[in-house]
Amino acid sequence: MKNKRIAALIAIAIFTFMTSLDSSIVNIATPIMAKEMNVSSSTIEWVISIYLMIISALIMFFGRLGDIVGKVKVFKIGTIIFTVGSLIAGFKLGFSFLLFGRAIQALGAAMTMSNNFGITTEMFPPQERGRALSILATFFALGSIAGPSLGGLILNTGNWSYIFWINVPVGIIAIVAGIVSLPKDSPKNTNEKLDWYGTTTFAAFIGFFFYALMQGQTQGYTNPIILTILTILAIAIILLIVFIAIEHYVKLPMLNFRIFKNADFTMGVFSALLAFIVGYFFSILMPYYLVNARSYSAGFAGLLLAIIPLTIAFFGPVGGTLADKFGGEKISIIGLASLTIAQVLILTFNLNSSLWLFIVTSLFYGVGMGLFQSPNNSVIMSSVDKQFLGIAGSVNSLARNFGMELGVSLSTIILYSSMSFKAGKNITTYPVGQNQLFMSGLHIAFIFALIFAATAEIITVTRFVKSRKNR
Repeated sequence: MKNKRIAALIAIAIFTFMTSLDSSIVNIATPIMAKEMNVSSSTIEWVISIYLMIISALIMFFGRLGDIVGKVKVFKIGTIIFTVGSLIAGFKLGFSFLLFGRAIQALGAAMTMSNNFGITTEMFPPQERGRALSILATFFALGSIAGPSLGGLILNTGNWSYIFWINVPVGIIAIVAGIVSLPKDSPKNTNEKLDWYGTTTFAAFIGFFFYALMQGQTQGYTNPIILTILTILAIAIILLIVFIAIEHYVKLPMLNFRIFKNADFTMGVFSALLAFIVGYFFSILMPYYLVNARSYSAGFAGLLLAIIPLTIAFFGPVGGTLADKFGGEKISIIGLASLTIAQVLILTFNLNSSLWLFIVTSLFYGVGMGLFQSPNNSVIMSSVDKQFLGIAGSVNSLARNFGMELGVSLSTIILYSSMSFKAGKNITTYPVGQNQLFMSGLHIAFIFALIFAATAEIITVTRFVKSRKNR
């Protein structure tokens, strides 16, 4: 039985890694994709954003669906859909077809991400549950950061289609392993109903909100179309208010807001959101720094970017072990301190910076994300009652994906807006031949990343002080 649980955890961990990996693996390929498909750098960001948008819009819905029809059933179907979407995305049939493939991938990813923590929680006994959950958290963080480095290595030996097609054989192996080892769902209460009003409203909010951000980035915030963009953003805010009202009114809400009365849970989720925003500033902007500004090959850039995921792979489990011994709050504080130091170091980058500075910065980044994610996840999941474990896992996953999507949007919005302001004209792509202009925008973007990291640190320290007072 124990071996079967381990095999099931491996299958779940593989898909946790793959689905989070595909949120960032295309980052380093976007300059190549943009050139090949003749679209701007800001337009090609839709390949990243549409994946994260659909996951964010549907992850709570599929978490609720898993509670009703069975988490394992939803997870298994999601693995098949994700693998098929990966196959479709690799065919070079134009930009629109690529977005279609990414949408299919995202649908499957939302189904697996929303139920992986819940399945693991139910599958492992309490004395083994913390370690199992920390493994999933490490695989998620590892996948979300490893994308650019693995993508660079793939591009060094083949074209960008293989970035997606690599999922197909690995996915098939994981699907077979899951069919053999995953437990059967326990009987469910089929009389329970889905919150369709809440689901639709929340999905519409995600769509309008990030469409407004992406259009602002593509068109430029000095463009007269800004009034239309602000109108779309206002609609998104209204939809969010309506969603909150619906969830307070319906009998069986998709998101039970009572869970946010738990301060440890709320602060942990918000810290995770900020940490993943910071992580995606690096993931999105550093490929442009290495490939465009420093003129390194995609393969060499991929090797440099591999430092962070390799560091996370080591320090993620270490963080979980230390959290069991010294407490999740303390280790989370150390992790965020390391992440904050990395932002300060990036502000010293220039066009002639030593590679050692980049390596040291990457080590601080990797140590920070590794020591923060698993302990913080443990604090979040252990702070809620058993009846809220399912929704806690979904909200936790939503925070990470929402943070990634905000990281994609905010990093590029700040970068292009600051470059446009300094140049006195609208810039929506890398300014070829003006590397210093890019560096000025990069520094401004990472000032914001520093603020986000420092805010997460303050929140986590506050949580620690509060918990000590309560004890």
